[in-house]
Parts: sequence; C-alpha cells; structure tokens
Amino acid sequence: MTRRGLRFGLLGPPVLYGGRPDGGEPSGRPGDAPVRTVTSPKLRTLLAVLLLDAGRVVSVEALKEALWGGAPPVSALPSLHNHVARLRRLLDDPGRLLTVPTGYVLRVDEGELDVQVFDSQVAAARAARAEGDWERVRRACGAALGLWRGSPLGGPAPEVGGYALVRRLEEARLLLLEWRYDAELALGGDRLDDLVPELAALAAEHPLREVYHRQLMLALHRTGRQAEALVVHRDLRARLADELGVEPGQSVREAHVEVLRGSGVRTDGGPGGASGRVRPAQLPPAPAPFVGRDRVREDVARVVSGAGVPGAVVISGTAGVGKSALALHVAHGLAERFSGGQLYLGLRGTGAGSVPLTAGQALTALLRDLGVPSRDIPEHPDAASALLRSLLAPTRTLLVLDDAASAAQVRPLLPAGPGCAVIVTSRSPLTALDGAARVPLGPLDDEESAALLRAASGRDGISARHPLVALSGRLPLALRVVAARLAARRALTPDALAARLAAADSRLDLLDYDDLSVRRSLGAAFDALTASGRRADQDAALALRHIGALDLPSCDAPSLARLTGVGEARAEAALERLADAALLEETAYGRFEPYDLVRDLARERAAEPRALPPPGCHFASA
Repeated sequence: MTRRGLRFGLLGPPVLYGGRPDGGEPSGRPGDAPVRTVTSPKLRTLLAVLLLDAGRVVSVEALKEALWGGAPPVSALPSLHNHVARLRRLLDDPGRLLTVPTGYVLRVDEGELDVQVFDSQVAAARAARAEGDWERVRRACGAALGLWRGSPLGGPAPEVGGYALVRRLEEARLLLLEWRYDAELALGGDRLDDLVPELAALAAEHPLREVYHRQLMLALHRTGRQAEALVVHRDLRARLADELGVEPGQSVREAHVEVLRGSGVRTDGGPGGASGRVRPAQLPPAPAPFVGRDRVREDVARVVSGAGVPGAVVISGTAGVGKSALALHVAHGLAERFSGGQLYLGLRGTGAGSVPLTAGQALTALLRDLGVPSRDIPEHPDAASALLRSLLAPTRTLLVLDDAASAAQVRPLLPAGPGCAVIVTSRSPLTALDGAARVPLGPLDDEESAALLRAASGRDGISARHPLVALSGRLPLALRVVAARLAARRALTPDALAARLAAADSRLDLLDYDDLSVRRSLGAAFDALTASGRRADQDAALALRHIGALDLPSCDAPSLARLTGVGEARAEAALERLADAALLEETAYGRFEPYDLVRDLARERAAEPRALPPPGCHFASA
C-alpha cells in the first residue's frame, strides 16, 4: 500500500481529517489537516467499529449490537442502512465504505489512521532510545504525542469493543512520556525548568509510577532544587512502603544518589557541592607501640591496596590477639591511597555485655556517616545496602569493620566499587564471606612479645626468655596489661610481677588494669555461648567447662564424648563451635587445644557453682 496522509482519527473521539485547503493531500500531521468532527453519536460509534476492523468485513449483526446493544429496535436494519449512507456522504469517497453480502468494509490505506502513525513513531522512538540518540527520541516522541487528542475512541460504550486497544494505546502514551522526559533530561538546556510542573502533574496523577518521580527528582536537582528533590524521594518511599510494602527500584535509588551527591555528600574525594562536606576520616588511633607482624602486615596491605578490584580481608583470631590493632595500623598506613576517606564501624560482635549490630543498624550508621539524612535512609536493608554501594561505587574509600559476629552481618556492608577496600576483624574467619582474603592471627613470638613489653613499659631489660613472656600467653592484650602495671609502678620489677603471676590462683586477676581486661575480653565469647538458645552453643560452653575442670591441655571428639556421655558427632560439633569462637585452636585434624589464657578462664568457669551438671547429666537435653 502507498503511504497517504491522515484521514481517520481514533486517538480521541473518532474524527475525519479532510484534505488540504488547496486540494492537495494532507501532510500526515493533524495540525495541518482540517478536522471534521462527527457530531452524531451513532455515526461516531459506527465509524469507530469500522475503523477497529479496518479492511475487514464487519457483519450487520455486529454493527447492530454496537449501535443498539442487545435489544435492537424493529427498525434497526433500515436505520443502519441510513447511518451507513450518512457516513458515506461524510467520507466523500464512494470507494471507501463498501457493501458486501454479510456487512460492510471500510478501506483504510497505510498511514491514513492516526493509530498507525502513532505506532510507527513509537517504534522509531524505541529504536532511537536503544541507540542512545536522545534527539531522535525527543522528535519521535513529540510526533507521536502530538497525535493524541484524548482518551482513544472517545471512551466508547462497552459494546463498541476496543478495550484492549485503548489500554495498549494509553500505556504506550505513558511510555512515550517517560522516554521524552528521559531525552529532555539527557539533552539538558533551558527546557529543564519547564519540565518540573509537567512532571509534578504526572507524578501526582500516577503516584505509584516510579519513573515520573525519578524524573521529577532529577529535574528539581538539576535546576538547583535539591531539597525539593529529596522530599519527592521521601514521599515516594513512604507511599510505596505503606501501600505496597516495597522500597523504590534501582533507577530511583540511582537518582537519589545523584541528588545526595549534589546536596553535599562526598563520594569522590573532591568538592562535595554547595556545603563542601569533609570526607570521612573515622579511623581511631592505632594502639601504640605496634611491634612485629611484619609478614602479616604486608599480606593485609597487599590485599587492601590491590588495583582494579575491591579488596576485602578478614583478620581473625582469639580475643586480645591484636586483630583491631593490626587492622588500624594497616589502615592508617594506607589512608592516603583512599581519596574518598576512611569509614570505621564497630559491629559489637563479641563485646562484653553488648548485642551485635544488625545489618540494618550498621547500614544506617554508615549512610549517616556519608551524610545521608536519616529520613532518606531506606528502611529495608536490601535498599539501604544498594544505596551504600551506589554512594561508594565511584569512590576510593576504605572501610574498617571491627569485631564482626558473622558473614551475614558483614555481607550487606561490602562496597562493589573497584576503588574501595574493606578490612574486617572477627573471632571467626567468616569463611562464608565470598571473595575475601583471610589472615588468621596467632599470639606473638617470644622476641615480638619481649619487644612489646619493653616498648610499652619503658623497661629495657626484658628479654625473650623472661618469664613474663610465657606468663602473658604472648597475647598482645595481656602483654599491654603487664606493661601498664610495670609503667605505673616503677618499684615493681619484672621479676616480681612474674612471681606474682606464677603464684596466682588465676593469672586473669592480674591481667586486668584500667579499661584493659583479658578476663572480660575472653569471657565475652564464652558468655555469648552460655546465653545462646542454640543447643550447639550450650554444648560448646559446657564442653569448655569440662576441659577446664580437668585442665586438659588438648582434647578430641572421642575423649569429649566419653567425658560427657554424648555421641562423637555432637562432641565434635561442640569443639568446632569453640574453635569458631576462637576459644580453642585446631592444631591437627580433630585435635583441639585451648589458648594458654583460655585454660585459666575455663578453670574459673568450671569452678562456678552449678557450672557442671550432676553425674549422669552431661550436655543439655537433646
């Protein structure tokens, strides 16, 4: 078929487009062609039904049903003939509306019906959008939307049919509006100010259609109205949560990030917008002095400073072994490499008397530290995690997550940007955390222990063979307590303190000074097991008491099973749980040893009233 100008219109009440005043063909643009309104309701219905099946036979019965419903009058047939004749006169083209034995056929050539032109422009806009040609998108969308005169078919009665077509066309119009405003935002220019009232009206008309809210946020933001843009996001998020129980989608979250950056949230280490927000620099001071750990420091630094990939490393080990000190020492040494700043968060995984932060609480804390207003932090952890990743993605930011309880607590906090890095400390190696390097940390060696004692106490005569080294279990926290006691009392000699430690019923009494406490640090993990409602944790706590009661230097599952009267599988699970809590060390497969000072803690806990069950009742009930 040959493409012709517009003759028929269904994108609104049915109309006829006339020829040009000079007698030539219409241009195909509705504004250039005279519109002949069909005033008679019956004729509009007749024209609509014939156009819906243009080029195909529409039966007499179907036309009678459309014109009069299920109860046509006796005169329906002659009346139909009369309406057809009137429509022919309006068409002013005898060959347009043909009579066939069973009904009528309305001939419509390509390009003569506005719906056809509309669909072709939608296809052109879609293709241009796929190619990223925003100027073509704007032209095609404008051409298609220019054909729109109101509700397709003018809101016909149900008997006319076309319901599916009307729904399709209305949805296509909304999609064209989305594409056109995306094009306007991409092209920028003076039109942005004009977009705000148009998008505000669309967002109000379609309160759950996220895209118009996203576009309104961006239009407001790019015209200097960041506060209003944030209000749009807040209201949308509240509405979605109240009515649908969901958070905004990815595109809205990305727009939110753009607005936040423009509002002063530092994400790239450069100027943060009008407010000039300072980049985060939250690292606490590293404990000093710091000695030894040369090889381990190099391993952690290599992972953290790795180019092109987000580096994550988990430093694990027993309480007081120096995990946090190592993490902070490395982080301070590499701080200048992270122009986006350094974030620090204590996750309270094993703190005495504290409850571990939930992932949601941790995300809220980090987002606030990045400058996100509390009202704009998503309530759902998945959405908050996505916002955190979006904010950090273009930056070089270092995160130190101290004292993690589990992989599940850490996973939502990890950035995805190649310039970011994360150092995690935990009693557990967090083996369920994919992609992270793991650095297990043990006690210091004799030389390192002596060096720490000398540096922290100011006593130069302490050698690697001095009894204080072994009596402190070579544990950095215990060494610092010993050094603090020596520094506080110059009359107290290292030999005298060593003698007191050796003679004490429990060394833990003397390894407690000011806010440094080995007992409190080691006991936090034990207390968490005791307070847990899980049978495996209860078994682990009781197993450690049995080890303490007999002062066992090592233990395996068969021995613990005989001692407690349970099966080997359950005994092995208890030992593995103690190793995961860094209270025991698996020195060989199936063979577990308590850390030196943990044996003191185990003996203390075994001596507590009712610490061990009466004979015949060993582990918790199955």
